[in-house]
Amino acid sequence: MTTDTTDIPRPVPHWLHACAVLTAGITLFLLVLGQLVTSFRAGMADPIWPTEPWYLFVGGWQEPSRGYLIEHSHRIAGFAVGGAVAILVLGIWWTDPRRLARWLGLIALITLIAAFGQFHGALIAQRNAVEITIPTEPVITMGVALAVVLLLGLWGVAVGARGAGLQLLAVVALVAVMMQGLLGGFRVRLDALFGPELAPIHGVFGQVVFAVLVAVAVLTARPATGDLPDSTRRILRHLSLVLVVLLFVQLVWGAMVRHMPNSLNQRLHILTAFLVVFTGGWLLRAGFSNPTARLRVGKASWVLAGLLAIQVTLGVEAWMGKFGEEARSSQTASSYMSEIEKQAAIRTTHALVGAGVLATAVAFWLRIGARARVEQGGVETGERSVFSARSSAVTLAGQVQPGESLL
Repeated sequence: MTTDTTDIPRPVPHWLHACAVLTAGITLFLLVLGQLVTSFRAGMADPIWPTEPWYLFVGGWQEPSRGYLIEHSHRIAGFAVGGAVAILVLGIWWTDPRRLARWLGLIALITLIAAFGQFHGALIAQRNAVEITIPTEPVITMGVALAVVLLLGLWGVAVGARGAGLQLLAVVALVAVMMQGLLGGFRVRLDALFGPELAPIHGVFGQVVFAVLVAVAVLTARPATGDLPDSTRRILRHLSLVLVVLLFVQLVWGAMVRHMPNSLNQRLHILTAFLVVFTGGWLLRAGFSNPTARLRVGKASWVLAGLLAIQVTLGVEAWMGKFGEEARSSQTASSYMSEIEKQAAIRTTHALVGAGVLATAVAFWLRIGARARVEQGGVETGERSVFSARSSAVTLAGQVQPGESLL
């Protein structure tokens, strides 16, 4: 059994892994701005949508409102995430060993991205209209292009093509980012008609997008080393999956508390927090008790433990801040506003750390689920992860043996 990862080839070139990590980082910054939009209630600071990335500088630079600047900075970061994800998914499909599938997939993806740009441009042309007409031509083009690339990806999974699962996940990330942008925009457009109900959906789905992009970053890293006993793997996989589900439910309640606070949402948020801490502690104990598991997910375990501790502390502070609002009402205006900004910062950080806990739990689950490379007679067998469809044998030097299908 090998524990040295330096000679184990990555599933994609190193620059693509770096791009995946950078994309996840930009998305985290986008979440920061999104939480600030909620904390300072800046979601409707500018009811005009959609706008160009440079709209803040040519259309609203003279606007003195802090909320306006936060809202448009959030939109600019959204454009940056969209561009980074587009580059990432094209790069991942470029590594497809099946020549015909690679070119068909790239053409379909470029068509999908271009059609989405045309769709966005058609919406920009109607941003001052009372009612928006959905342009049908780019929608049909996007549907056909997406269907083609999904069929290619599913075909690759069916025949065991190397990296087909990762390619499908990258497409899911791209579509999720597009949907998130539209959710944010229609939340602005429909606020006058339906109220702020789309805001928590937009917030929760943003956490999902971040988790998916973290998963892409994890799966583009070097494969795991050191195989686990089946019993240990089974326990850790089940616990980590349960933790992921609980964390997602917890984020849903958290978004409801932030956007539509009531006693039921608050109670469900607290009760789910107890389940998260209990499951997280059980998972960490099981992971640290096995030497091979510590080697594989030791870093993720320490990060998860630290984030859980910070999250509980921030949750208590945010809760105490809510109940202290009446006492603060007797303070002077300046001190009261200072306390309000402090509580906004605490709640924003609490929501972001929650996203970090979810992303870490997803990374933990993926690393546990991956089959490690094991030396057998001088040759390492390829690992299989939750999303991996890699079936070709890999030599110790990291060269793929000939005979891979070109489709």
